[in-house]
Order: sequence, then structure tokens, then C-alpha cells
Amino acid sequence: MRRIATAVAAALALGLLLPWAMPATAASAPPAAAAFRQEVPRTILALVDLREEDTIRLSRIHTMVELPLNHLGLSVVYWNVADGLPDLSRYPGLRGVVTWFAGEPFADAAAYIDWVGRAMDRGVRFAVLGQPGVRLERGGRPVPLALANRFFARFGLRDDDGFSDLTYRSKPALADGTIGFERTLSGVLPGYPLFRKTDARVSSHLVMRRADDPASDSHLVVTGPAGGLAAEGYDRYFDAEYNRRQWIVDPFAFFRNAFATDDLPKPDVTTLSGRRIYFSHIDGDGWRNVTEVTPHAAKRVLSADMVRIAAIEPFPDLPVTVAPIVGDLDPTWNGTPQSVEAAKTLFALPQVEPASHTWTHPFQWIFFKDYSRQKEAPFLDRDGTYRPTKSDDHAAETAGEVSDIGRYAVPRAYLQQPFDLDQEIGGALDYFTRLAPAGKRAVLVQWSGDTSPFEDALAAVRKTGGVNMNGGDARFDADFPSITGLPPVGLPVGTERQIYAAGSNENTYTDLWTNRFYGYRNLVNTMRHAGAPIRLKPFNVYYHMYSGQKAASLNALVSVLTAARATELAPVAASIYARIAEGFYTARFEPLEGGRRWRVRDRGALNTLRFDRASATAVDFTRSTGVLGQRHSQGSLYVALDPAVAEPVVALAEIDRADRDPPAPVPYLVEGRWAFSALAGEGTGEGAGFRVAATGYGEGAMVWRVPRPGPWTITAERDGAVLWTGSATADDDGRLALTVPLSGIDPLILRLRPILRPSGGAAG
Repeated sequence: MRRIATAVAAALALGLLLPWAMPATAASAPPAAAAFRQEVPRTILALVDLREEDTIRLSRIHTMVELPLNHLGLSVVYWNVADGLPDLSRYPGLRGVVTWFAGEPFADAAAYIDWVGRAMDRGVRFAVLGQPGVRLERGGRPVPLALANRFFARFGLRDDDGFSDLTYRSKPALADGTIGFERTLSGVLPGYPLFRKTDARVSSHLVMRRADDPASDSHLVVTGPAGGLAAEGYDRYFDAEYNRRQWIVDPFAFFRNAFATDDLPKPDVTTLSGRRIYFSHIDGDGWRNVTEVTPHAAKRVLSADMVRIAAIEPFPDLPVTVAPIVGDLDPTWNGTPQSVEAAKTLFALPQVEPASHTWTHPFQWIFFKDYSRQKEAPFLDRDGTYRPTKSDDHAAETAGEVSDIGRYAVPRAYLQQPFDLDQEIGGALDYFTRLAPAGKRAVLVQWSGDTSPFEDALAAVRKTGGVNMNGGDARFDADFPSITGLPPVGLPVGTERQIYAAGSNENTYTDLWTNRFYGYRNLVNTMRHAGAPIRLKPFNVYYHMYSGQKAASLNALVSVLTAARATELAPVAASIYARIAEGFYTARFEPLEGGRRWRVRDRGALNTLRFDRASATAVDFTRSTGVLGQRHSQGSLYVALDPAVAEPVVALAEIDRADRDPPAPVPYLVEGRWAFSALAGEGTGEGAGFRVAATGYGEGAMVWRVPRPGPWTITAERDGAVLWTGSATADDDGRLALTVPLSGIDPLILRLRPILRPSGGAAG
């Protein structure tokens, strides 16, 4: 598929430059001359104890803390304290440390307290939730109070060795806006320690008082110069009966204060061209199921064809990435000519990107970490093939979660041949690339089964030049009423990284495909809550091919796509989102002279930065390079970077008004449905316009802010041929809204120029 990078290359081939960008002296300064400080630290080291939490994937920090930290622009790495204390010299970009212990992880608490002190002395901030790990040593031996207070003093607190275990007479003496984020303090409250505040620089967010006695005040949630601390039971609420977690503390406010992130440029994976990103991907499970939808059932139409007919062909403006399982297609495994033809027909559609859901569909990835054929022997019948448990009409259900998720009768769906990791990853990508039309390449691996790949599997994807995605099961709705149902951007697995999907598939809405087959229509609630009042996730429509089997599930899917079509979005292929997510982790920021100015390095495909609490802030284009545009939304400033500029410079300035697009001496993008690159000026004087490369799905709705109000002419070209010419009028504030009535799947060059009066002035 031709993607965003194609448009960039086309624009660069035309030699598009930026004559207006900034003064020549600043633009030509070498990077070494501009940099005078080290890079902005944005790494948070999470200390976990994998003796009490089985895996990082299920840890409190990963499932609850990492999403807010990602939103604040921070990348998280993990260290298991069962292996000792980490060497902080291994983390040159370290901004802070976060802990959330449930027990006593340290055999030598004094060594840990000394380690924390040395880290804080070098400017590393700490955020401590739950048990601090300094009251008892491993095995239950008490830590001397004087020693523990060396730790608490770093947070401006002193433990007076008191504890309120009967809280019926306790109530908040102070609870600011940081408290009560998803659940208020109500009912029977947990017991709490008696913390006195000893440092006036520390802000108290929750102070509990017993029996209206000020002498009993205990400061349970605080932030300050060293970081922050939230006492156990007052950080989050946990309902064991329903396995429901909700934040008491506002994690965005708490970590923002603890790690001082206000002026940190935040690489944003939710937004492109000023709009919320949309992407959709389909796992191939159920590919060969025969649909029950009338009248197609009588013709024995495959579910894959039914999805194409009802949910892909009618939505040419919404891209979708389709990932079959080779075992469902290849006739030497369990494929048929009909299942192969279904894939070829899908891949030929312009809006479809080919991808892979693996070769044999592993259900339990860890089973194959140290694989031997002997391990699979109990699952093989006499001829070494998998024993289907369904009728012929639904045989493909054995190749997906539809039949085995949560119980997994076998380690993978197809066992005819020994497991081969190279075949599973690179071989499957090559197979689907050969099925696709020339110019389309399968690069995305969508993890199957438990979506828990081991390190070598992730490395195999990277070595092919591909990207990976799946897992996370994002839900934020009435059944999952908390941001804790939303996963972070990804998961570190050894030295590799798994990228999570941004939405959950229909399995979680249909009780693992056993009932409520209409349930996927509720995806819109998660997408709405994950988009406002703060944008936490892109709009992701993720499902399986067996959604084409039943009328209820197919109708639910179409309703979701219809809702997405009616929303202001910037659609991209799923592999593009995966590369954007990778860019979140690699992006680096180098502070430059002049204040509030940064050079952006190693961002990959990520082309949006966000600045929070920025309603009175705008891009200073005279001190910036490689900036496409800006847009204020939800109190934040979203800055669009030019993909054609490898190391853009972003500078900020204060503005007087926040109720209109900020003025600028150059044209800039406010928002658009397409992706743009290589913005450049054309012409000189009053008639000067600009041109930009563009690519995307559906018609190109967009808004530009231009220096000259009045009428403008727009042309769209491809390969030197003019395909469309139109006009639009910029209002008195220079806001130019227009729609190019073409598909942008194949890259276009747009040229915009003001229309002048014959006398030389702009037309009125």
C-alpha cells in the first residue's frame, strides 16, 4: 500500500523548501552550536517485585500507572528488585522512579533508603504509591523508625509512629482537586499512618483528621520538589468482588506534579494533522466460517467475504488492515481456493492493507519460547494433524479465540508441522505480500491467542523490518468505568517492545463469543471516553473475521463504522499507527537557547507533539523549523511536525487570545483528514502561496491558517497532472477551510495561492 512516506518522498523529489521558515543564521546553525544542555529526561524507572507480581504485564504500575505517565510524555522501563537495586548510570535520560509495592521487598531497607537518597541528590524524583517498602524488611523485621523517617523526610514528611485503624471518626480536613478522580472517599475508609508535614515547599492534597482534632492531621497525599507520595488505600479503590479498580487520586495531576512535566514536550500517539487518529485492523480468526446472514448463508458465503461486502467495500474512506492466518489459506495446511481468493479480493481494495495473524496461530506464546516437537506430542493425533472439534462449516473456528480463548485446548491452531519462528513471522509476512497486488507489502504482525509474545518473537518481527501490535484489551465504559481499563502505548519484553492495540475486539463484548453478539456496538462508548475530556487513545476498530458470521455482530460492526465516519478523524493504516507508537519511545528532545525551544530527534513516524495547559501558548514560527501546524484542543496545544524534516525545531511563545487560531507570518495547518508533508512556499510578494504533499483516505477536508484573508485557489496534482481545481475564502482571521473532493490514497501535491485583484491587491 502506498502510505504517508510515499507522499513525503514525492514531495522531496520536487525539491520543496521552506523559504519563510526562520532567519538564515538560525536555520543554518549546526546542531552542536545550538545545543547547550543535555536532552530533556523523559524516562521513568518502575521498581517492581516480581515475587509478589507474576509479570510486568499484570503489575499495578503497568496496568494503572503507565498510561497516565505515557500521556504526560514519559516512557517507562522496569526493574525487578528481586535482582537487587539497579545501577542508575544505566539510565542517562532518567527523570524519575515510581514504586507501588504491596509488601516488604527489601532484605536491607537501609541500603534501599541510601540508594533513594543518592538518586534524589542527583535530581531524580520519586513517586511512591501504596507500601513504601521501608517500614518492614523482607521476613517481617521492623525497620527502626529513625531510619524510615530518613526516607519520609525526602518527601517533607515525618512518621510519628501513629496509626488510625478505626476510621469511623476520620474525615478529610483537606481534599483538593487531586482527590476523588474516579471514586470519592466514602464508606468505611482504610486505616492510615500519622504523617506530619515538615517542609513548607510540599503541597498537601489529602489531609485526614480524626474527631475534629487538628493535632491528629495526617498528610496522606503530597507532592513536592522530590516527587510525591500517596498512602496505601488512599491512592486507588479496589473491589475484589468485581475485580474493579478506580483511582481516588487523579493520576494525571499527581504524576504531573511529582515529575514536573508541565513544560515537557509530549510525543502524542493519538493525533495526526490536528485530528484524532483512526485505524482499524482485523484478525483472521473465523475466516472460513460460513455466514448465517441472509441471503448470503444460502450461497455459503465465507465470513471473510461477508465482512468485505458489508463492512469494507461500503467504507472506502476508512482504511482497514486485514491479517489472515496462513493455515486458513494455504491448501497444504487447511486452506481452500475459496479462502485464498477471499484474501486476494480483499487485498486488492485500495483501502485495505495486508498484514499477518501468523502462520499457525499460536494460542499460548510462552509454550514456544523453548520449543521442542516433543512438547506438542500430547496434542497430536496419529497422523500428526490437529483434530478439529467443529463441523466442516465452522472448521476455521479452530484457528482463533472464537473457540479456544480462555481455555486453549491446544498450544496453536495448526500443528501439522513443527513450530518454526521464522516461518511464523517472516514467512507469513512474505506469504501475504505475495497474495497482495504489486506495491502493497505486509509489514504488520497482529499477535494471536493470548497476545503475549516472548522476546525472540518480537525480535523476529523487527528483523524483518516490520512492526507488531495487539493486546491491551482497552475498555472504558459502563462495565469498565475507569481509565485503568485503558492500556499504555506498549509493553517492554526484554529488550524488545510490544505495541498494544488502542481498542478491544468483540471477544470482550460478547463473553468470548458466546452470547450478546450485538455487544461490539458498545465500542463507541470506550472510544468516546478515551477521547474526551482528554484524548488518551486513537479511535481503533479492531475485530475478527467471525464478526461476519452472525447478523447481530455484523450489524454492530457496521454501526461502529458509521459512527466513526461521522466523527472528525484522521484515518491511517494500522501499520502506520504501530510505527507512530514506536516513535513515542525513541523520540528525544534537546533544549535550545532562547527558552521554550527544542530540537526533536529520532521520532520515527510520530509527527505530533502536545503541550498541556497551553491555551495561552502558540508556536513561534520565527524560531521554529519543520512545523506544519498547530491546534488548540482540550486546553492543550497540538503541534504537527513535518515528516519531511528529520530534526524539526519547535519554539513556543505566549499569545493574548485563546479564542481563535493564533496569527503567524506563515501559512500553517490547523487540522485535516489527510497526512501532510514537505510544506513549502511558492512565489514571492503579494501573490505568494504554498504547496504541500498530501495523502489519506476519503475526501480531503482541511483547515489552514493563512496570512492573507480573502479568496484562494487550490489545485490538486498527481504525477504532474492537475486532477482538480477549486477555490475557498479565508475569513478575516485568515482561517481557510476547504475540501479536496478526491481520494488521497495515492499521494497528491496541493498548491494554494491567493487570488489577487487586477490592480495587484487581494480580491475582496
